[in-house]
Formats: sequence, structure tokens, C-alpha cells
Amino acid sequence: MADRVDKLLYDYYSGLLQRKVNDRIREIETPTNNDENIGGGRAQNKHTRPVDDMIIRKEQDVVLNKCRADLTYATRLVTRIENSFEAEICNVVKLHFDKRLGQDWLAIESVTGISTRQGQRYVNWFKREVGNIFWYDKGKEQTTNFIKKEATINDLAEITSLIKQRLKTVDN
Repeated sequence: MADRVDKLLYDYYSGLLQRKVNDRIREIETPTNNDENIGGGRAQNKHTRPVDDMIIRKEQDVVLNKCRADLTYATRLVTRIENSFEAEICNVVKLHFDKRLGQDWLAIESVTGISTRQGQRYVNWFKREVGNIFWYDKGKEQTTNFIKKEATINDLAEITSLIKQRLKTVDN
């Protein structure tokens, strides 16, 4: 389970999910010319609607819809949890999981001023909360609004209050 949460966070913060969607859209929009009518005439009474055809291809593409669903799911999950954490914790998590930055813990410590061990605690707390939501959501692929269906706002508030209590005890 931890591997799935790590992969979700790495893919989300690195922009891999958004890139998959953009790449698939470009792939669909790239014209492929398979003209088998060599030397023949043109079809008459053929209606050409390239814009409508492109919209239909995008809406019916299974791979694109799956990529969009993954991106939407990750965005909802991470955004909701980021709103329950303090900004400094979210900053450490972003710096850790964004592969594009390629920063190790010492670089994160120098940027944020938070010790390596404390940064690792922040990341673990964040991952634990993501994992809790991810675990409770039994129908991730089918659910459009997973938080309201499985994990309630009260569950999130309870988890957040526990984390804040731990932060206070660690700081003292």
C-alpha cells in the first residue's frame, strides 16, 4: 500500500499525470493519413466535420479517459489533504516528491530550514493521511467524489487533529 501511495504522490507532484493526459491528447490530435484509395476518385456527398470528429475521438478514447480520471482523483485527494495541513508541511512534501527538482533531504533542509528528521516526519504524516483516505476508498475508479462517499469530513478532521497534537508534543 505504501508503494501505491508513494507512486501516486510522485506522479502527482512531478506532473507525470498531467503529462500523460497532454501526451495522449497530442497523440489523438496528430493526423494519421491512411489513404487506401490509390489512383481513385474522391467520395461525393461525404460530410467532413474535423472538429466534431476530433471531439468525439477525445471523448471516446479509453486511454485518455483513464488518464484524466487518474489525474482528477489524485488532484482531489492531494488538494483536500493539503488544505488540512500547514503550509510548511505541504512545502516539504512538494519538495520531496517532485522528481523534477531532484532534491535530497539536505537540499530540502537548506531551502526550508527544517531538519531532515522533522521533514521525514512531515512526509510520513502526510503519506499516512493519504494512505488512510486511499485505503477507505474501495471504489477509486468508479467514485467521482471519493471523499464524500467513503471518508467523511469528520474523519479528515479527526486525522488532522491527531497529527496536530503529535506536532505539538514533538515540538515541546
